[in-house]
Amino acid sequence: MTTSIAVANVFSNVWNSAPSSHDWNKSQLTGPLREQVAQEHKRIEGIEKPEQDVSRKPEIATGRPPGDNRTAEQIINDNPILKKLGHQKDINRSLAYKLLGDWTSNNKDPDARADAAFNAARVLNYIDTSLSADGEHRGKAHGNGDLEGITHSGDARHGTPAGVWKDFTEQGYLALREHHRLDSTSDTHVRKDGTNKDNVQWAAGEAGKRTRFIPGLSNILLGIGDSEPGVIGAIKGAKAGFDKTRADGFDEALASATRGNLVGVVKGYINAVKNNEAKPNEAQSALDKISS
Repeated sequence: MTTSIAVANVFSNVWNSAPSSHDWNKSQLTGPLREQVAQEHKRIEGIEKPEQDVSRKPEIATGRPPGDNRTAEQIINDNPILKKLGHQKDINRSLAYKLLGDWTSNNKDPDARADAAFNAARVLNYIDTSLSADGEHRGKAHGNGDLEGITHSGDARHGTPAGVWKDFTEQGYLALREHHRLDSTSDTHVRKDGTNKDNVQWAAGEAGKRTRFIPGLSNILLGIGDSEPGVIGAIKGAKAGFDKTRADGFDEALASATRGNLVGVVKGYINAVKNNEAKPNEAQSALDKISS
């Protein structure tokens, strides 16, 4: 494995430093690199659509294994994340072509183009199936065929699949993680599942944090902040936040109010604040003492 990684590192450095006109091409590989490619091909022998096998981190660009006669178009259609890959600034296509080859119609060699498509799909699929930074499954965002994390201005946010792709185009295969997780980030525009919040969601979430002692409002805003994009997503998020407030203590406070039970009202309010995800950690112990 050490030799394998060392060869991959040399390979990445060579292609990262090559002129922009020198895109990866399997026919140009010599010596140890050819041997490394042969070893990789043996590992994926017999796997149908091996570019979709994400059980191992890709170490090197290999092109299609022997017996895989698919065209670039077939490989692209088999792998939605490659088919939908955009041209935004941080996608860094020119750098990607150095490492993987050019899978577009600009490449007039059909075999080289198909090999490049295989290489790109293999890396993108590995990134797309990453776990969260905490090692959790990313739910709907996991393997959804969308390179999440590109902003409207074309920037790739750190802590997202797009951020890993950007790092890969700049650093080579060393940027891919053995633990198969996204990078941790302090960017408040990035959700735990590595997807972007739009500006409305981000603003709602930040407002929810600042209104934590008004649990109903705070939970609704936090719900919007964690919702899926669009108006429908925001409505569902707001409802989820309101339902959480009811379960956390609002219903208890309301029922106590109808009975004239002031202690019950206060207790219900405190429980709602205690269960608010935006509360600071230092407030937890104080609220526990008050409610005990």
